[in-house]
Amino acid sequence: MSKQDLFEKIFKEHLKVETFSKSVDSLYSMRSKSKIDFKPYYQRNYVWDDHKASYFIESILLGTEIPPLIFFNNNSGIEVIDGRQRYETILRFMNNEFSLTSKGLSILSQLKGFSWDKLIKKHPDIIDSFLDSKLRLIEFRLVNQPPLDPILQDQVKKEIFSRYNSGITPLKKAEIDNAIYNDDDLSNFFKSEYSEDEELMKMVFSNFFKQPKNQIDELPSAKIMSFTRRALVMHLYPINYFVRGTGRTNILSKLYEYYADENIENKAEILKEFKRKIIFLGEVRSFSENNNYSINRLALECFLWGYSVLDLEEITYDFANEVEQVSKFIHENIDYFTLVDYAFSHQVMSRYISTSEYFESRFNVSFNNYVTADESARKKFKEFSNESEEEIDLTLLETLRLSKPEPANNSIDDIVRTMTRRKFLLRPSYQRKEVINVNKASAIIESILLGIKLPPIFVYKRLDGVNEVIDGQQRLLTLLGFLGEDYLNEKDKLVKSKNHNFKLKKLRILKELNNSSFNDLSDEQKDKIYDFQIYVVEIDESQNPKFDPIDLFIRLNDKPYPIRENSFEMWNSWVDVEIIKSIKELKSSIDSWFYIKKIKRSKDRDRMENEELITSLCYIEYYSNSELPKTIDVYQKTSRMNSRISTKGRISTLLQSLSENEENKKHFFKSLKSVKSNIKKIKYVLIDRNVTKEEISDFLRTELNSVLNGGKVESGFRRRIQDFYFVWMMIDKVNFEMVKYHRIEMKKDISELLNFAKNIPQEFHEDGKGFSHFNKKLDEFHKRYQKADRKIKLNESEKLALIKKQNNQSSLSEAPIFLGDDIEVDHIKPISIGGNDSIENLGIAHKIENREKGVKE
Repeated sequence: MSKQDLFEKIFKEHLKVETFSKSVDSLYSMRSKSKIDFKPYYQRNYVWDDHKASYFIESILLGTEIPPLIFFNNNSGIEVIDGRQRYETILRFMNNEFSLTSKGLSILSQLKGFSWDKLIKKHPDIIDSFLDSKLRLIEFRLVNQPPLDPILQDQVKKEIFSRYNSGITPLKKAEIDNAIYNDDDLSNFFKSEYSEDEELMKMVFSNFFKQPKNQIDELPSAKIMSFTRRALVMHLYPINYFVRGTGRTNILSKLYEYYADENIENKAEILKEFKRKIIFLGEVRSFSENNNYSINRLALECFLWGYSVLDLEEITYDFANEVEQVSKFIHENIDYFTLVDYAFSHQVMSRYISTSEYFESRFNVSFNNYVTADESARKKFKEFSNESEEEIDLTLLETLRLSKPEPANNSIDDIVRTMTRRKFLLRPSYQRKEVINVNKASAIIESILLGIKLPPIFVYKRLDGVNEVIDGQQRLLTLLGFLGEDYLNEKDKLVKSKNHNFKLKKLRILKELNNSSFNDLSDEQKDKIYDFQIYVVEIDESQNPKFDPIDLFIRLNDKPYPIRENSFEMWNSWVDVEIIKSIKELKSSIDSWFYIKKIKRSKDRDRMENEELITSLCYIEYYSNSELPKTIDVYQKTSRMNSRISTKGRISTLLQSLSENEENKKHFFKSLKSVKSNIKKIKYVLIDRNVTKEEISDFLRTELNSVLNGGKVESGFRRRIQDFYFVWMMIDKVNFEMVKYHRIEMKKDISELLNFAKNIPQEFHEDGKGFSHFNKKLDEFHKRYQKADRKIKLNESEKLALIKKQNNQSSLSEAPIFLGDDIEVDHIKPISIGGNDSIENLGIAHKIENREKGVKE
């Protein structure tokens, strides 16, 4: 039986899946903790900060449902397959390793600053409720004595981990906002206008959003609404406060809520003025494009802000004569609205100050307090931003806790039938749009065919009998799409999933089913899908009158720091264990100085960026002599050069091939060896003076920062991964001996080349001149440190002539030498360190001494 067949057999016949609940008290007992490994090597690091951790603890205190923990029981111990962040957060809280933060508590704000011990002393009843809280568990257990060696068992665990993590599509900020403001009158007023006036929505998108290269089927309405809410209050937020970034999202939300409450009766007037500005700025954009004037979304956004300030200052203005004047100003000052590093505080301040100067000159009005708040405004704004929420009476906390029954087992056939009876609302207004792609959808169907349990579906049973899907929409849409069934949308119309009747793609285990639709499956496979049991948690409004489905929707879907595809956090979970181990070992041996991110404190989030850097460099080395497309994409962005991995997904494809092809695996280890060699070269380049063992790490860190920053030393300098790619492009082609002998001048050359890449002079900004000049400089660098080809070969008479020229003395030791001795011709200055392959650089020596000399001048 092949390894692949055995792997399939294990999933089909030897994995038992159980679902049950345990109290926090039971799960974290000494006996239970001793059996649980919550951080097996394939898990990523603990990455939640105290705010995210506090939000999670609050969810438990409120009795809100949380995603189940996924365990793997190998009969000798239990590993946490999915849920390490949740499991460890509870453990850290019970061990007094953090206190609840105000930013993390959205409802129980009066518990800020409380640790576990402080809660025990002040609110023992809350601790009792916490310990009694039930956590859902899904446990995979090996049964029937499977023929499982450690490597195969490792692959099974990784496969389960990957399935529970790669399918997650976390909510975006705009989607969270869509849910939060679902009942907001002003938001709904604008949303209604956008749905009726699609041209207005298109204009907002064209004016203020980065335009996609390809035509899109549907405008991002949630993002457009988020932008609208921000634009309505941006003039209330002093720019010097805004650029700090601290609590920006929270403050903008409070500003909007205040603005919406104050203007509850003025919705029509607000829309009218907003629409007038949008249409005017659309005319500015069109005029600029028709006259080849420079224009971009940042400039238009700043002018939207400027006209909003005029409204607040009650300055009358007429758009009739403004189009050409505004267009001309933006064109002549476009450098202030640069799209390069546009989110940096300096760039933000520059563009708003420039805009304010236009308005001050044009309308004779001061913008000082809108750009830089005065003392009274600062005091007022601070009071506003720190305004406390209404506190919950903690004695009533138990009444807020969710009354939730144990999940019911429902077959897919039952669920589909229920959904067609028009009592099942798959997409309530706060739900996001369908986002799952065919690859992820295919993985869900494969899991069902293998009998791998899916996370529960959460529905809210309203008093009118309608079941709202709070969580599980994407899974249900996948099932409906594959089965070819329609569903009822929020407008009470039967519609099809965007993946209607899709065919399975990129299956990892049941590969024979690739390109199969539901109708292509056997009757047995179809029945397996229809009969597959999904847990459904039904929350009844009649038993939970204070329940907020939107709050649960956000808590279940707002995944903090989800595992990104094509990242080391994900690769760590499924790549060959030997490869992962070797990458981690190399990272550990050099992480005192060679890193993209330095983990300084235990609270820093280590998202394995340094391991990802090493893996990316291995990928570059793997294809360094290949005919495949280039691995690094280099391009000019006006005043600086950028570099990136051309296609990150190709790294995942390569890593996947290593477990399937032994030759590929050997080649990858050679690449890892090349990476070590190149890092050693970089180390030699950095050391240009005597450094003690105690000083070496600090010295290398400082010098690498200086080189990456073009020879400058700045305290606030932040390393970027593209800096490493640039150095790699320079050093990779240079042999080690050349580095060793020319390290001093090479360090200077690398710094100068990087300085050019980061600060392209004005005369090279246009028409890709900077890119051409950079490549020319890079080529000159490689030629300067290029090893000459060994081409010259001497015949007997030429050797005799050279021996006579040396007065019959060895070129190395001056010992007597004659034609007929065991002799060798070699370069006086080795070509490996820059010597020429010429007659003038050749010498004849005894073979034994030539072989023993090594590389010497």
